[in-house]
Amino acid sequence: MPADPAFDPENRELYTTLMRSPDGYRFDHAVATTYSLDFETALAIPIAVVFRDAENRDEMLRSPLALLQSVERMAGRIAIYCDRGRIKEARPNAARLMALYEKTITEVSAPGGGAFHPKLWCIRFQPERKGAPTRMRLAILSRNLTNDRCWDLALCLDGTVKDDTNEANEPVVQLLRALPSLANSATRPPAPKFLPSLLRDLERCSWDELPAGATKIRFAVNGLDAGSWSPQKGERLAILSPFVSGSALKHLAEGYDNPSACQLVARAEELDCIKPAVRGLFEVRTLDERATKYEEEDRDKACSADLDGLHAKAYVVERGSRLHIHLGSANATTAALVPTRGGRTQNVEIMATLDGPKTRMGTIEEALFSDGFQRLLAPYTPSEPPEQDAAAAAEKALEKLRTKIAALPLDLHCTQLTDAIGLELAAASKVPPIEIPEGVSCFVRAITVANERGHDALPLLSGSEPRKALGSVPLGDVTRWLGMRLRDEDTGVELAFTLGARLIGLPDGRDAAVLRAHIANVENFFRYLGLLLGSLGEGSFLESENAGEGQWLRRFGQGGASLLEPMVRALNLDSGELIEIARLIKRLEDPNGGKSIVPKDFLALWASFAPLVASKGARH
Repeated sequence: MPADPAFDPENRELYTTLMRSPDGYRFDHAVATTYSLDFETALAIPIAVVFRDAENRDEMLRSPLALLQSVERMAGRIAIYCDRGRIKEARPNAARLMALYEKTITEVSAPGGGAFHPKLWCIRFQPERKGAPTRMRLAILSRNLTNDRCWDLALCLDGTVKDDTNEANEPVVQLLRALPSLANSATRPPAPKFLPSLLRDLERCSWDELPAGATKIRFAVNGLDAGSWSPQKGERLAILSPFVSGSALKHLAEGYDNPSACQLVARAEELDCIKPAVRGLFEVRTLDERATKYEEEDRDKACSADLDGLHAKAYVVERGSRLHIHLGSANATTAALVPTRGGRTQNVEIMATLDGPKTRMGTIEEALFSDGFQRLLAPYTPSEPPEQDAAAAAEKALEKLRTKIAALPLDLHCTQLTDAIGLELAAASKVPPIEIPEGVSCFVRAITVANERGHDALPLLSGSEPRKALGSVPLGDVTRWLGMRLRDEDTGVELAFTLGARLIGLPDGRDAAVLRAHIANVENFFRYLGLLLGSLGEGSFLESENAGEGQWLRRFGQGGASLLEPMVRALNLDSGELIEIARLIKRLEDPNGGKSIVPKDFLALWASFAPLVASKGARH
């Protein structure tokens, strides 16, 4: 029996701990995939890398300057791919910062017409000591990059880049290599510059000791090529899947003699839609309602679109003397597991398999159904399938419309006006008109425009107008992200999401304008410097945040004198902070020739450093 059951609910980790560098290493580059995404959670990733002591997501998001600083430093070092049309509605506090983060996120589509559904992180760490090997981390998750309140699973592997190829990693390499090509060809951005070298390192990465007593690791990807993964048959099977379909469950149960050999844990409302004969192939349980009771206190903070309850996916098979634990993104559904006529599945999915002797990994009961996990489960009691009332039908129709709109390649044209930027939306290539159901409205707006219903998008979608004017915004509010809202007028059902467009004609200086909008005064300038030099001084930004904004001025001094020590240290270490300060001062200059927010006292101090920084920069 394993000493530490892999599925014990007490074995929890924060999502952001995945970003933490091993001792003696620093974060280098990362690529991630997710089905859905919200901007607030996506912004928590760079801050977790830059400020390693920041564990609380809410505390992170209360510090917009810390977010700004971390996004600036991580630009070009992280690439995130998500299913097109599955970025959640943006909240105003995150919308403007996403202009600096917009090149990090690319929306993609599954070649088979289903969902782009894999959830993974592949991270490279470089050694601080010369001669030490490069390290990598691979996380295969059931978790989306969202603030959902779900029971999820994560497999985290750490390894070292060596000389020989590790053939086991090839499916992951193929998936990551294919990512740039899954974006719409009409508006496809270039692949990240770091991706080829990261893939070469992943090909040669050997993983450290495997978890759960496993002796082998395998990976599989569905939905890219012909052929599909499903768990190998054994003597006994246990499935953990929130969403299920009858055909997939029948496929999984084939070859097992009786229901006692197949156990299934799924959402009750999903099971209600499965025929009794198919349910009868399994011993069925659900997550006990008490397992989510702890969430109720925070319910008012959650978005209605956030998921909760069971979201983990796992398939555990006893096969002779061995146990296979399959973890990843694939639900027990037709789209995830059953190939179509073309031979591939509709969805793109990724799964990892931990394989080892039962003497090390245990049986299904020992590995999966630990005492802690058993306490979360309850017998399944069938109910009548939910009736398809008018609201449910409307929601279904809006989802179909979302899919059609999300497939459109869109351009957002920018025009310089006297004191603002005019925005016009248009299709990026010739596309067939979208038929809008009667009684359905569609509104679109730039996400930085708050509290606005938006502009009627129907003329553009139906093809009756080639362009749709979206008003004008300040240069610092220009972003490629659009807020979309669909509404069924009869039922009042609404569906809101964020969609990306390609920016055309963006004037120079947009990023600097975003920076000036956030660092709008002397106090914020010193706070930003404190964050930039924070790793060279004492304490953390969170301590200072709690101490109140005035502490920053007292700490660093309005005249900049107390900045001298960390700046001298940065100069001696040649660690790059002073080059960032030089760039910051330049970007904070008023493009119209007005007064800079950088105080004269600091500029006087900086005058002593600037020639040395320029000299070091020239040598680099």
